[in-house]
This record gives sequence, structure tokens and C-alpha cells, in this order.
Amino acid sequence: MPKVLVVAGPAMPAAELAEELKPEGWDLQMVSRDTPEQEVVSQATDADFVLIGGHGVSDDVLRAGKNIRLVQLCSAGFDGVNTVLAGELGIPVANNGGANAIPVAEFALTLMLSTLRHTVIADQDTRAGQWMRPELDGRDTWELTGKTVGIVGAGRIGSTVAGLLRGFETTTLYTDPVRSEKAEGYGAKRVELDELLSESDIVTLHTPLNAETRGLIGRRELGLMKQSAVLVNTCRGPVVNEQELIEALNSRQIWAAGLDVFEQEPVDPANPLLKMENVVVGPHLAGKSQESYPRRVGFAFENMKRVWDGGKPESVVGT
Repeated sequence: MPKVLVVAGPAMPAAELAEELKPEGWDLQMVSRDTPEQEVVSQATDADFVLIGGHGVSDDVLRAGKNIRLVQLCSAGFDGVNTVLAGELGIPVANNGGANAIPVAEFALTLMLSTLRHTVIADQDTRAGQWMRPELDGRDTWELTGKTVGIVGAGRIGSTVAGLLRGFETTTLYTDPVRSEKAEGYGAKRVELDELLSESDIVTLHTPLNAETRGLIGRRELGLMKQSAVLVNTCRGPVVNEQELIEALNSRQIWAAGLDVFEQEPVDPANPLLKMENVVVGPHLAGKSQESYPRRVGFAFENMKRVWDGGKPESVVGT
């Protein structure tokens, strides 16, 4: 029977769910971020699969795993695995097959609405006994309905966002190297990035982090956006040049931002973004929900079993 090296993460109950959902007879070996690296490498030497509930694994683990048939992620992002090296070693890497698309898409809309309506400020003011500062009385709050929303990356998550936006009657644009029939079925129009940035009232990022997307949104791109625009990021922090975003927000080059991810995580408490009233933040929680956890681990075992039975894995990712 196969051996699965389970790399458990601090924010997801991968270990408990893996034990609960594993096929009968499968052997699971649990490690965590606190496990010494040499022990993880040792466990990889006879593993058939690696199931990652945390951020990733080192190159040494990949090199040691001579029998590894698949590295299976519970996340949509795959920047915690050296996919180039994995490819050279003949090890496919798969993400979660869209298992967390719904909570990420819903949280992207949560950030849109929270920035447009100053939800955090309203909550804090009301608790502190301050009633209806001018920013909250309608002079500086906005509706999502009828706005133009640009989706950068229309994969499983981005196209789900497009579907949710139909209820707000938005004009929806998207940019992606690959045409998304799903997003277009929801009424989204495919355009180039520069057009999307200049036309959108809200820009929401749903792209993987790789060499092409690192620093994708920087000073030039922020300069193309409307001064009334909101930037939402629920994918990976380094997709945005954080210092240049800080400058754009300080100078009111753009109006606001909703951020669930940062260049450094956990975020530095001294990060200027945490002090700005035109920024709503989260601790990289968009994809975390009670419903998504079993979907992620369930898909992972289905994919591993597919490979064990001689088939090809689904949802394979690359560089």
C-alpha cells in the first residue's frame, strides 16, 4: 500500500482530515513546519506521495523522494514547491482542483464591499461611541452594483468571482493568457491588462505567483488605475510591489485596497499598510472555510488514488 508524507500546516487541519479521509490501508506519515528538515527528507525517501497542507517542501525533499509519484497540494497556489526541479525529476505537482474557489471568491467580494463601505472604520467608530463621521454618511462611500470590475486571472477562482458578480450587475472584464469560457459565460469580457486597469473601478487579483506574475502590479500599473479605484488581492502578496502600493495609497493615486496577503507573512506589525484607514486587511484567510477543508483533502486523495491505479493526475500545475 502507498505511503503518503503529509506536510501539515498550522492553519489547516490536514492531519485530522487526512486520517479521516484516507483510503483504507494507506500509510500516512505526518510532519509539520516544526519537524527537523532532515527528518522530513528521511521520510521522503520511501514515500509514494507528498500531501502538502502547509506552504511547501524543500528541494532536498524532492531530490530524496525517488519513489514520489505526485506532490499534491491542498492549496490553489503552488509557489511553495520548486515546480521546475519537480519537472526535471519527473514528479508532477497538482493543486487543489478549485476546492477553495468558493471561499476565496466570496472573500474577494467581502473585501470589495468592506472597502467601498468603510466597514472596519464603521465598526470601530460605533464601538468607540463615535457616530457617523463624514466618510460614512454617503459622501465617501460607494456601491458595488453597476461598477466595472477587472479580474486578473480567470482560472477557477477568478471565474467564480465573475459568477458571483452577476448579482451586482457589474461590467466585468478579465485578463488571462488563456481564454476562460466559464468567465465569459458569466458575461466577462477578455481584455489586455492595461485596458483592464484603466477601465476598472475595482481590480481583483487571482493569479498564481511565478516568475511572470511577481511584481505584476507596480508603479506603472497603479498609475493606469482610476484615482477612485480599489485594488483587491487574495492570491499572493508578491504579485504586488508592496512599497509602490503604499506610495500609491498615500498619494491617493488609487482610492483604497483590500489585502488578504502580503510580501512578508505573517505581516510585520510595523507595515504602513496596517495603519491606513483606506486599507482593509486579513491574515491570508480567504480560502479557509469549514466546507473547503474536506473538499481539498478529498480531492487530494482522489487524485493520488488515480495515480496509484495507473492514471494521470488532474489539476497539474507548472512554472
